[in-house]
Amino acid sequence: MSEPREPQNPAQPAPTPPPGTWVLGRVRGIQLTMRFTWLPVAILLALGFSAIIAQQFPYLSGGWRYFASFAFVVAFTLSVLLHELAHALMALRFRISVTEINLGFFAAGTHIEGERKSPLEEFAISVVGPLASLLVGGAAYAGSRALDEGVAYAVVMQLAVANLIVGVTNLLPGLPLDGGWVVRAAVWKATGNMHTGTVVAAWAGRVIAIAVLAAPVILEEVFDRNPTLIDFVIALAVGFFLWMGSTASLMQARLRRKLPALQVRTLARRAIAVHAGTPISEAVRLAAEGQAGAVVVIDGEGKPHALVQEAAVTAVAPNQRPWTTIGEVATRISAGHIIGVNDTGEEILATLRKNPASEYLVLDAQGQVYGVLATADVERAFRGR
Repeated sequence: MSEPREPQNPAQPAPTPPPGTWVLGRVRGIQLTMRFTWLPVAILLALGFSAIIAQQFPYLSGGWRYFASFAFVVAFTLSVLLHELAHALMALRFRISVTEINLGFFAAGTHIEGERKSPLEEFAISVVGPLASLLVGGAAYAGSRALDEGVAYAVVMQLAVANLIVGVTNLLPGLPLDGGWVVRAAVWKATGNMHTGTVVAAWAGRVIAIAVLAAPVILEEVFDRNPTLIDFVIALAVGFFLWMGSTASLMQARLRRKLPALQVRTLARRAIAVHAGTPISEAVRLAAEGQAGAVVVIDGEGKPHALVQEAAVTAVAPNQRPWTTIGEVATRISAGHIIGVNDTGEEILATLRKNPASEYLVLDAQGQVYGVLATADVERAFRGR
């Protein structure tokens, strides 16, 4: 029996990083990037932590204080990378493509392509990140016990606390946190409906967001602790992030419920086939006569090789259309701009995302021209108009 092959990340073109992003390299085919905003945040954290070290170890020189602070910042960044790599490697194990890991202190993310195929995949990919943070936190805590109570102990202990907070926080049961995806997996398993799971997890995320916003007041009422301005700022920032993330997930769930109703067969426009030398005026007349909404250009063997966009026809003045051939305004068809007549929902959106265009040639099961699918028609159907 052959030895099982380790799952690899399917070949993916490296995504173009947006402005304000560093490209760090690739791991298992996954592009690693970091936002430029990491640097000012890292400096602020290092300065804040160096002040704490100065209070605990006043004998330590300024250079060593800053070195220890920067070491903590770098170690914490690497632990965040381990968190995201755990998500990515688990996705690869299920043969789901991963294109990028983008690092930042408060908004790191793993770009996983495609939907999970089962609740088990959803659960495993989601829970492994927080578990990685908890393991790093536990290991750092165990390591700190072996150190004397000096600067190294303070750095390692702070790293342990930071990772434990990240792990526990991400397990909170609401989107967009990892725990929210765990909830979605559980509801999906119980109901058999992935979209129901998304809705439940998104509403749970909204509840958590409200609780975070109310946290300073709760601290005052329950623990008799007067909240500071920093408490309110942090609560507002975190609560806003959670509310916006859960709201976006809720909107996506509602939109995805419409996907099964999207069918190329019903959305495609009837098309007429003409040769490239046909005048535009004649092609327009034939389309009106045949009640067609699109024009396909065929070659000498009758095979389609170009599409005529509606905008290209209207751009030609009416008095010039008898003297302008349809081939002069046609756009050659590429392989990515051909879609099957039986494609639906997710397949349609995948084609539109991968090969953007205003129109696509629709072929039937025998490879014959069925019609033309216009992106504008898909958008109207998706929005229910």
